[in-house]
Amino acid sequence: MSSSASLGINAGVSMNKLKSRILNPAQTSIYSVLLNQPPLFPASAPQVDKELLELTCVEASLPGSSIATVETARDFHGIVERHAYSRLYDETIDLTFLVTYDSNYLQIRFFDYWMKFIVGENELNDRDLSQPMIQRARFIDDYKTSMTIVKFEKDMGSKFNLANDILEYHFVDAYPKAMNTVPVTYDASQLLKVTVSMNYTRFFITNTKSKLDPTYSPSWAKSAFSPGNPDVPAFAFGDTPNLNIVNSDASFNVTGGNFNYSVPPFNFTPPLTNN
Repeated sequence: MSSSASLGINAGVSMNKLKSRILNPAQTSIYSVLLNQPPLFPASAPQVDKELLELTCVEASLPGSSIATVETARDFHGIVERHAYSRLYDETIDLTFLVTYDSNYLQIRFFDYWMKFIVGENELNDRDLSQPMIQRARFIDDYKTSMTIVKFEKDMGSKFNLANDILEYHFVDAYPKAMNTVPVTYDASQLLKVTVSMNYTRFFITNTKSKLDPTYSPSWAKSAFSPGNPDVPAFAFGDTPNLNIVNSDASFNVTGGNFNYSVPPFNFTPPLTNN
């Protein structure tokens, strides 16, 4: 009779180890969608507010893919084999945005203008658009852009963790293919949302496994007060910080690499003393 060890069964897993391995699952509600504006957008176009789109993207999805195979049925008697030859990607990804009034309905206006820009309608005024017209699509290099979906967890940048695990999907040649109809009704009011189907050529999961938020901080010294890094500053070039307490109100200087970075004073109880 086979022993449990030969079956690969470990009957002596400690409760602490079990908790550390399975009681920290990833959650679906913590993510960011980072969308860039096409480089050839004119100045008159609705300018993308990356932060607003990131905050109001209330639903997205992590993309899928499959392997294309070719079937060979005569190489071996009675055996049908399928050999892989390519990877196939989903054609589109749907992003749902909460429409905000104080942004002048930017979530609708921005993507509507982007689609008009693709087929040349953005060069026409309201009078021209109401008349019969000819559309002339632009080259894809004019209207495509890059898009990233970042999956992270609540403890990103917390305490003294300078880097935290993330999952970063990068989409190549993305542009809006469709906008759904947005119903309005005299029934009980609900939040107005718009869903945009983004077309893309392919995606890949980047090799970046941990990252500090670079959006609101200079590249040479991340701010301790930037989103995602509330407690400690980030450091370029992989430097280890040297924290020197300079006075009792606990303001300190951080030195490392080619920079000096000063963090404003905190209020501690009890106050820290000089070292």
